[in-house]
Amino acid sequence: MAEIKSFKALRYNQEIIKNISNVIAPPYDIINKNQQDKLYSSDEYNVIRIDLNKTPGDEKYRIAQKIFQDWQARKILIQDQEESIYPYYQKFAYKRKKYERLGLIVLVKLHEFSEKIILPHEETFSGPKEDRLKLMKACNANLSPIFGIYDDPDRKVDEILDDYISSNKPIIEVKSSDETINIVWKISDKNIIHHVKDIFKYKQILIADGHHRYETSINLHKEEKTSKNGYSMFYLSGINQKGLLINPTHRILRGIQNVDKIISSIKSNFINEICNNTVNEDRLLPDEFFVACKNKSLSLKCKIKNKDRDKFYGMSVYAVQNKIIDIFEKLYSEIDFFKSLDDAKSSISSDSICLILPKFVPSDIMKVVLNNDKMPQKSTYFYPKIPTGLLFNKLY
Repeated sequence: MAEIKSFKALRYNQEIIKNISNVIAPPYDIINKNQQDKLYSSDEYNVIRIDLNKTPGDEKYRIAQKIFQDWQARKILIQDQEESIYPYYQKFAYKRKKYERLGLIVLVKLHEFSEKIILPHEETFSGPKEDRLKLMKACNANLSPIFGIYDDPDRKVDEILDDYISSNKPIIEVKSSDETINIVWKISDKNIIHHVKDIFKYKQILIADGHHRYETSINLHKEEKTSKNGYSMFYLSGINQKGLLINPTHRILRGIQNVDKIISSIKSNFINEICNNTVNEDRLLPDEFFVACKNKSLSLKCKIKNKDRDKFYGMSVYAVQNKIIDIFEKLYSEIDFFKSLDDAKSSISSDSICLILPKFVPSDIMKVVLNNDKMPQKSTYFYPKIPTGLLFNKLY
């Protein structure tokens, strides 16, 4: 099954970079233009200058390569001397509740999805894969870890990590922009590494975040196989912990030409009721969703009909895609995606319909994947994200 490997991580030299908080960044695909500008101005050594360079066209990849090489030459980035695995602990708050999540950063051997060892759960876009391939080729490195989850009902991996971190000092402790505390340790003990590696021989890994980067790694390895690019850097987290939050990505259909037609179809295709109370995503079951339409001053709570449950895995994200988004694609001009309900609600205009989706549980996602299926694009939002800039993996 899954094969993990220790590696010599490249990371910021804390004798030069005193405040790591100033040089890390969120994953590239959730950064908007304003955030990009802010990160650029936060520190001359912020990883954004490599991972999401502002230079127009393909020149940005050459600039990213030059910066990456320069920072290594000047010892801004230094490489660990020992092959290691890296326990990674996060403390964070979400909706006034406190959570903890434990995982580890390692290399994982690449496998085609058809082998059922590394499992995807969402469809991908071609544009981001082309962008990431050019950047990966330019820097010849994994700049951020792919986020993978695995089933660990006995918490065997977590117990090993807990035992180590309870008596050893971390190598990195930093607060990211979302106020998450990120703490990283380094394990170089070969016996511990072997033990963890042996446990993963019996695991499958589901990609939570980073589908584009994983497929990019596969494509790079196909183009030019080397001993190093046959692996990719992953952050792995067991699904059996409360700190693994899988939030929805809400949808807004904009520029709608015939609101009445879409609303009428929703009412006929789903069990529905007028929602007079405040729309609250936390009250939704997996087969439910809210519809908000400012033009009609309407809020509906909808539910999948029993006859459609098996077809859509009992998950509203499938039903919304099939019975609303796909069917009426000629009646709206664009679709936007929002991570937070507040953002989605504030963006509703008179010619739009907002679709508020429920949270997910890992077992529902696994049910889809093991049926050789994928969820619609941008379905899940695993929280918190893994910052870029904690560790890098050189592919040379």
